[in-house]
Amino acid sequence: MNDNLLAVLGLDSHEERVYRALLRAPGLGTAEVASACGVTSDHARASLDSLQTLGIVTRTGPDAFHGADAQTAFDHLSQQRLLRAQLEIRRVAASRTLLEGLLADERAGRPDPAGSIRPLEGLERIEGLDRIRAHIDALSHSAREERLATHPGPIGTDTLDASRAAERKHLRRGLRMRTILHHAALEDEQVSAHAGQLAALGASLRATDRHLGRILVFDRRIALVAANPHGTTDQALIIRHPVLMAQLLSLFEHQWERALPAFAPRPTPTEQQVLRTMARVGKDEAGARTLGISVRTYRGHIAELLRQLGADNRFQAALEARDRGWI
Repeated sequence: MNDNLLAVLGLDSHEERVYRALLRAPGLGTAEVASACGVTSDHARASLDSLQTLGIVTRTGPDAFHGADAQTAFDHLSQQRLLRAQLEIRRVAASRTLLEGLLADERAGRPDPAGSIRPLEGLERIEGLDRIRAHIDALSHSAREERLATHPGPIGTDTLDASRAAERKHLRRGLRMRTILHHAALEDEQVSAHAGQLAALGASLRATDRHLGRILVFDRRIALVAANPHGTTDQALIIRHPVLMAQLLSLFEHQWERALPAFAPRPTPTEQQVLRTMARVGKDEAGARTLGISVRTYRGHIAELLRQLGADNRFQAALEARDRGWI
């Protein structure tokens, strides 16, 4: 059994056990944490220091500690993980500026009689929607196995029209397709209808409410990434660099695991309020009072949510709801 489920968010097994112990019993001291987790006091102290640095554990007394609620901790750790991946992408992309210096050193040591200069391998910047679409068409045509994609929000009519034929052709060739859409994209009737058609042709589609970049990956070897994820889409990077590709694939798989089937039922607004309240408030009476409903009704909602989420307890429900993007 995997006892380090939070490794994907950067916690080692000791840190995860300590954080879970503080969720179950807030206010424990170092010795009590060590006893509860079956580790030495030194390991407990090191894990507490690390969790405080990560921002998901706070010291509430001379030797008393409290873990951040599950939703806050997941938000914080997920954001840190995504930021690290984005920084790695930017760092490698920025390395293009080092090319001239490296080439100068190379020419000094090994003059090239042909006088040729090789471009930096693995990265290429392209500008203009027409050029970007031409590259997408070419890469789609040459793909032999799989296409991965993320759509962060509403899709313009021209972009949707341009992608329909290529995506259908890809699937009719018998190739795999996995796409993550933001729920904001699926709210558009044309996008939703197109997604349904792709699903009917065999595409695997998932949806999320979390932030997505705009990414296309072909055969897990080549990717197109929006150069400015928060601005216009007329600039893109073509990435072949193996380190960057590994980061992009890891990020995609992480987002894929946390997304839901695109047309899966979603919780009602009331159920979402109950989930958020349950993650923040310990006692049912306080949660019911916050929402202005009876304790019996509040507990009934929680029982139904546990059933829907397949959870044995409220902590598991909060984690599963967070993974599904419900809170």
